[in-house]
Amino acid sequence: LRPNEGQVSLISIPRDLWVSIPGWENQRINTAYQHGIAMNYPGGGPGLLKDTIQYNLGVRIDHTAMVEFDGFRQIVDTLGGLDVPISCPYTDWHLIDPNYDPNIEGNWSLYTVGPGVVHMDGDLALWYARSRQKSSDFDRGRRQQEVIRAIFDQALQTGTLSRIPELYNNLRSTVLTDLGLGDILQLSVYAPKLTNADIRSYYIRPPYVSAWTTPGGAAVLLPNASALQQMLTE
Repeated sequence: LRPNEGQVSLISIPRDLWVSIPGWENQRINTAYQHGIAMNYPGGGPGLLKDTIQYNLGVRIDHTAMVEFDGFRQIVDTLGGLDVPISCPYTDWHLIDPNYDPNIEGNWSLYTVGPGVVHMDGDLALWYARSRQKSSDFDRGRRQQEVIRAIFDQALQTGTLSRIPELYNNLRSTVLTDLGLGDILQLSVYAPKLTNADIRSYYIRPPYVSAWTTPGGAAVLLPNASALQQMLTE
């Protein structure tokens, strides 16, 4: 977030990105969080993840927020659902009913959304943001950013900013963040000045990474340093 320039950049980092984790070893980036917890790293899991991103990508992370699945559903439903613009149809396996056992194969069916603007409740938005059986982590990153943009749009349209203190108390148990209520209120003054045109989307995907198999046989994504750095500088 660059408030003086009125600009936001979203960067999706794939979970299999092969990085150097400070104080440990080369590993997938999605191992940093749990390792930080296990090793009592300063700041815990978020602390090691922040340091890993800064060390490998040169991006300083000031704050983190982690939302568990039920909390994500609750946020979307509290907003009254989302209108997500979908440019091409997307099909993937979907749990027939959110209350069904996901471990039973017969409880799943193929489901298609789009093209067009699709109204999603919390359960459908979570499915759209998480699914990757019929696509890839790269495509999932794109869909996640579509959902984040839709949440921002809906929050502005429904007067959510005036309800921040109430929502902060209601959602505090499902969102783990180092942002206090005062921090959020301070940031919220920038929100009405931003539109989706001010939000840039970036994805760490080919040609910024290449598929690689480690000596141990793990399939990971190796950064193409010069191309990736050029994108991150932008």
